[in-house]
Amino acid sequence: MNIKNLKKEKIFIILLALLLIIAISIVIYLLCSNSSTSPDLSLPTDNNAVQWEGNQSLNNPNNNGKGIAIPGINSLVFRSGQTLQKVNFYNPSENNCLFLMTLYIDDNIYWQSGFVEPGKGFYTIDLLQFVDVGEYQGALKIQCYKPDGTTLNSAKVTFDLIVEE
Repeated sequence: MNIKNLKKEKIFIILLALLLIIAISIVIYLLCSNSSTSPDLSLPTDNNAVQWEGNQSLNNPNNNGKGIAIPGINSLVFRSGQTLQKVNFYNPSENNCLFLMTLYIDDNIYWQSGFVEPGKGFYTIDLLQFVDVGEYQGALKIQCYKPDGTTLNSAKVTFDLIVEE
């Protein structure tokens, strides 16, 4: 091989590599630009939707047509410097499942119950550690189980947690 052919071959390889980098960059850009969090509002309205007149009765063979009642929490206030805190965490009596409840504060576990039967709950809980004064994102994860241990649905109730002195 002569030097002229080696130079042409190197130039060809460099140009090919540059074209490949450009092509990969375009593909990455297109993939990232399509992952918008905004919904596509250009979709047509669904003409199969009807006027909403409240919940209808549904057939659910697992629990005699009843759903699982999950209590909501708007906000909680805890006291700093203590692990024993006042709450209203419970499994509504109309449920026919067990609850396993886990309290998260800013995505960290601070408390977990054992299995809670319908109609039972907690007015006080003992946290795994103190929480400093401040405002936090709280969440109560509720995992539901049949009495035989079969896993049912779960829910995550989020709320504002305020810790005061």
